[in-house]
Amino acid sequence: MIRAIRQIEALPETYAAVTGTDEADLPIIWQRIEHHIAYRYSPREVVWHLKADEGEWLPPLAPIIAISAAHEDQTPVGPESGPMGGYLLAEGHSTITATVGAGPVPEVVAEAARRLSRYLRAESELSPGVSRISSGALSLGISRREISPAMALQNSGAADLLRAYRRV
Repeated sequence: MIRAIRQIEALPETYAAVTGTDEADLPIIWQRIEHHIAYRYSPREVVWHLKADEGEWLPPLAPIIAISAAHEDQTPVGPESGPMGGYLLAEGHSTITATVGAGPVPEVVAEAARRLSRYLRAESELSPGVSRISSGALSLGISRREISPAMALQNSGAADLLRAYRRV
């Protein structure tokens, strides 16, 4: 059995561009999407600290571009590929360092990013907490739940498009 003790994922230098979104919005869009899926489209370093009894470790993120491992005594070891597409690790504590993330962005993921972008832009047109706008004789009530930004991925329909990307 192999148990992940800790995963440390760095932020990428830049995020993959998506036609139909504002470049300034890309960090928040990608951070929300990447929290929801197992695939990365911009390279970044990821470090896993693992405890292995025996077996094959399957990385929870993809695609892995480069990988190295060090055993608990800090001896570098090249992780051996296993029969299920993962990596065979020696017994004890191991540190895996990998570069994860590559493009191109699949069209369905790009569409999820566009939906999330449109939803977040529509949300930002109102000040937080605004529930009623009045001008002269015109009074307009707007319903907006406080949790709405936290549910943006689901409310925008982006989460439905990303189901196939939840697991490696």
